[in-house]
Amino acid sequence: MRPPHTPPAKCRRLTASCPSIPEDILVTEVLARLPVRSLFRFRSVCQSWRAAIDGDPRFVCRHLELSRGRSPPSVLDAPCEPRLEDYLGVARSKEMEFRRIRHGGVRHGGETAAAVDAELMHAVVWPTNRFTAMTHPVHCDGVVLVPTASGELFVCNPATRVLVQLPPGSPSVMADAVAFGFDPSSNTYKVARTFHRRFEVIEYDSESDDDGEGYPRAEFDIGHEVFTLGAGSSDWEPTEDPPHFIIPTARPICTRGAFYWTAVVGCPDDPRPSELLRFCLRDETFTVVSPTLPRLHDTLTELGRKLCCAYACDPTCVDFLRPMGYSVLTLAADGDELLLSVDRRMLYKYNATSGALDEVVDMQRAPDHYGGRPPLPLRLVHHAVPYVESLVSISRRNY
Repeated sequence: MRPPHTPPAKCRRLTASCPSIPEDILVTEVLARLPVRSLFRFRSVCQSWRAAIDGDPRFVCRHLELSRGRSPPSVLDAPCEPRLEDYLGVARSKEMEFRRIRHGGVRHGGETAAAVDAELMHAVVWPTNRFTAMTHPVHCDGVVLVPTASGELFVCNPATRVLVQLPPGSPSVMADAVAFGFDPSSNTYKVARTFHRRFEVIEYDSESDDDGEGYPRAEFDIGHEVFTLGAGSSDWEPTEDPPHFIIPTARPICTRGAFYWTAVVGCPDDPRPSELLRFCLRDETFTVVSPTLPRLHDTLTELGRKLCCAYACDPTCVDFLRPMGYSVLTLAADGDELLLSVDRRMLYKYNATSGALDEVVDMQRAPDHYGGRPPLPLRLVHHAVPYVESLVSISRRNY
């Protein structure tokens, strides 16, 4: 009779000396560090992993926490065809794409210090032309709100590859403004929008200013409403009306349980042409924030959970206020460095200590980064937003 096989002594010692990793540690410290694409492949390993990945609030929160801590920060690029903007609200496309840009360095003297990596996260292809031009996408915790020129609102998690269209809100006689963010008082994600029941432009008399030309003023009736993701309702909830006219093209910010809107309160050359409005998500009320914005077309952003403002004071200079032509959007902060999107085309890094400004990538002239897109003259408009990958669900409560 053949004797039973006995493993070598060295193998026996290794097996005996390696304790198994506790399940909770394996999930929270190993699985939670993986990208979403890998997690979806591991759902079939066992029922506990599937349950965690498919919507365990603790796992979703832990995965998001680790994603936020990765450095350098990444950017989500949503390219848009120029014809959609040339025929705003009329021309439609079958496609909507989201691409993540990760960078490790900048260009010095025309040489690339480190490669720029671009990854196609999600490409939506509809059977018929459906999407009009994007206006101002907004990101929060891996989910992107995509407003369009036709007034339709889409919400997408590019990592989980889920895109839904929100139900229409109240009718509006002009373009609405939208905001998106997390409400810590209810642990839900909310979309807010303004709508106009009435809007009429009236000219001042020619003697009302020094130039004798007169400034236009508007008579309007503006409303405000909120939609909660994952609440199981298709209704927009009305709130109190904003006290001032909110600029539809100004990018709102959500931070610390409130939406911040840019509102017009005077003429462009007034000492205070605009105000910053704060909409509290807990009690759903508006208040005016001090100090006021220095210019009418300042850009709001969030850096390190703090509200910031950026504006181009001349073609080669950008000012930053913390906490409070040239389109400058501050996307992210990494130590002393700020990542800037300029003119919906260029990404720059600005060092706040040294004052150095370095090019990261020209998104328009980098076709190899975007799946072999043809070079110019096909000039894409690049809507860039800060991005962290997450498992946050659009259709159900997450926490």
